Amino acid sequence: MVGYNLLSSANYGNYQYLDGSIMVWVPKFYYKISTNSIDIKSIYDYPTTALANAAGYALHRAFIDGGAEKAGFMFDKYQISKNALGAGYVGSSIKNGLPISTHADHNPIAGLTACAGNYYYETINAAHARDGVDGAVNASSIFHCASRFQYAALAMLSVAHGQASAATGLCAWYDATNNFPKGCNNNALSDTDDGTVLYVSDGYSNCGKTGSGTPFAKTTHNGQACGIADLNGLMWEVSLGLTCIRTTVAIEAMTRANPCVVTWTGHGLTTGKPVMIGDTDITQAGWTALNDKIFAVTRIDDNSFSLDGVDSSGFAAVYNAVTDPGQIHKGTFYVAKQATAMKDFTSGVAAATDHWGATGVAAMMDEFTPAFETGYPNNGYAQRFGSGANQVLAEEVSGAAWLLTGLGLPKDKDGIDTTGINLFGRDYFYQYIQNQLCALSCGYWGYGSAAGVWYLDWHNHRANSSNGVCGRCSVYPE
Repeated sequence: MVGYNLLSSANYGNYQYLDGSIMVWVPKFYYKISTNSIDIKSIYDYPTTALANAAGYALHRAFIDGGAEKAGFMFDKYQISKNALGAGYVGSSIKNGLPISTHADHNPIAGLTACAGNYYYETINAAHARDGVDGAVNASSIFHCASRFQYAALAMLSVAHGQASAATGLCAWYDATNNFPKGCNNNALSDTDDGTVLYVSDGYSNCGKTGSGTPFAKTTHNGQACGIADLNGLMWEVSLGLTCIRTTVAIEAMTRANPCVVTWTGHGLTTGKPVMIGDTDITQAGWTALNDKIFAVTRIDDNSFSLDGVDSSGFAAVYNAVTDPGQIHKGTFYVAKQATAMKDFTSGVAAATDHWGATGVAAMMDEFTPAFETGYPNNGYAQRFGSGANQVLAEEVSGAAWLLTGLGLPKDKDGIDTTGINLFGRDYFYQYIQNQLCALSCGYWGYGSAAGVWYLDWHNHRANSSNGVCGRCSVYPE
């Protein structure tokens, strides 16, 4: 776009694709974390990752795709909206569009030529159609539904930008307290932390049009007109590269003891793995306090484990697993391999390229363990980023901890709690163990302070449908 190479331009780093979509170039960067301070360096500071690592800086995982380091990625400036292309319709990144949702009542994604239904997984097909013919899926598309790695990179840039700012001149959303991007999140076309931000309604509930927030720069990831808009609220956004396969069984036995011991024949768990007891999984009196929570386990043997931190010795009754058994769930979590190209993911559950299902997961993903809050009794689903002065993100430049940071996840359970901290926007970390997990970022128009650039929801299934869920496209340079 005109001014794409001028630092002072509202179009700096902005490009337009053939369908009219505006995308923003996010160049490769390295980061160093010191407690909760984030410092960013570019390729001009460190020409190679090896040099950056030697100085304590890590390459963000968002810049590895298809087994290679990438110079950066293009990311939709706006959430997708319905746009005519030839004889069909595609999802395009256009200012003041009506954001697509995965529900028939609100700008349905099924209105796009490539999408047969109103389900979360259709965002993959929508992305693959941007460079298709007349809105049809292009099997060799260069585009992908944006990944959780990329949302995490934008969130990290936002924190670093806010920390480097001292006024609103180069960061419009700068504030001594609420120092993070603003958006459509107060269920009244404004921002719960900044009432000067106003959106134009898209005609449905209190959802706004894409990029319609004013002052516009307050709604972008970097506080400038050239930035990526609406990452705090407006609509939840499907985020690829992260999923889960869940197993659910009836509880065979639980002891009144400290710690509480669970019997599950052939459970296959190792010490430290998470298990979940859902909101109605246990109904018998004296034991319902364990519902709605995630626990870390300590393996005892092949058929039993204890729930860390749970003292059930004072519970009112013996657990009745014969006439009233509850359920317990374990999840195996997966993340895209570094060798996987995000554009190669497809939307089903059976093929080797499918983002969901055992076959695709085995071919394209690696197992990992997320850091959940498992400290009973504060281990419910609704957590928030940050916990007092505790360090939130891991500083390692490689390995399992580095991967967590690349996903925008806390380094351990001490990095989240039910309150959160302003540095991370008090954004929700909604922990859950869900089969065929479809991760959502950003929050939606009615989520208040829970919405934001760090927001992550683990609760949703690939085939869910919602009037508040949208998506964006991204592309890596070949």
